[in-house]
Amino acid sequence: MARSPRMPRAGEAPVLAPPSRRAVLVGAVAGTALSGCGGQTWDEFPPTDLTIATGNTGGVFRTYGEALATVLGKRLAGVTVRTRGTNASVDNVGEVSERVSDIGFSLADVAADARRGSGQWSDPVDLVTLARAYDSFVHVVVPADSGVDSVSDLRGRRVGLGAAGSGTRGIALRALRSAGVAPRDVESVSETLQRSADALADGGLDAFFFVSGLPNTAVLRLAQEVPIRLLSLDRITPRLISDHGPEFSPSSIPASTYGLDRAVDTVSVKNYVLVRPDLDEDLAYAVTRVMFEAQSSVDLLARGVRQPNVGTAIYTAPLPLHPGALRYYREQRS
Repeated sequence: MARSPRMPRAGEAPVLAPPSRRAVLVGAVAGTALSGCGGQTWDEFPPTDLTIATGNTGGVFRTYGEALATVLGKRLAGVTVRTRGTNASVDNVGEVSERVSDIGFSLADVAADARRGSGQWSDPVDLVTLARAYDSFVHVVVPADSGVDSVSDLRGRRVGLGAAGSGTRGIALRALRSAGVAPRDVESVSETLQRSADALADGGLDAFFFVSGLPNTAVLRLAQEVPIRLLSLDRITPRLISDHGPEFSPSSIPASTYGLDRAVDTVSVKNYVLVRPDLDEDLAYAVTRVMFEAQSSVDLLARGVRQPNVGTAIYTAPLPLHPGALRYYREQRS
């Protein structure tokens, strides 16, 4: 059952829904601006609290999550939506599985490990999804004038591997091993994305890893402040895929994303929108519907962020879909 409202926890950003009223769908304009009367509500619920675990400041999980929370609060009458900033994937698995948050974003490799009880999880974690979201891309950022040209060149360097509780850290360690670099061979630093970007700009880091959708706000701002490069991962991509499975795919980051000279070969990782299995089915259905049918409204708040595609959203193996989300997808095919 949906839960009753509670006071915000520290660090939560309240997003208040408009006064409860009957949904009006007929004649809805997808691009209605979220100003003035706040657009149209699409569904109505008894007073309900919904919490979304997002990610790092400057990361796409945070940007997309906050935009989605705002739109959900406008579209679902009676629902109060809050966000919780986290260190992303690993933290978010814990948030959702422990019922601290109702929804959270995670890299697919982290979620799959948790569901299977592998990697850092000794026992399987009960997780389901609402959707496969946009893909994230592995960024390895160095100063433009650095002598570092590949991941193997990071030996002996001071490298940001991502904050504890992040999916970035796990992928960074896997990337190092795929390049034949042991974690002890680098001077590792565990920091948030923004602190890593600041440290690289100040000369305190030789490189940092981050896994994010495009564009990553913190990396974009860094590129506007100091000249940077992204390392190509073409040499280690086959090893990453063979060792760690179909959650990884060869990909590239377009040059225009950060004003670079050329596109950069890298690895992309699927993202999942996690949800607690006992979330009310009608509410899960309504959230899924908003994710796909109010994308233009989300885009007004998170310009340029790639949003889920209904054609690929159901491919979340090994995690099952929540029954509410599954009902929505079945309706799209009928």
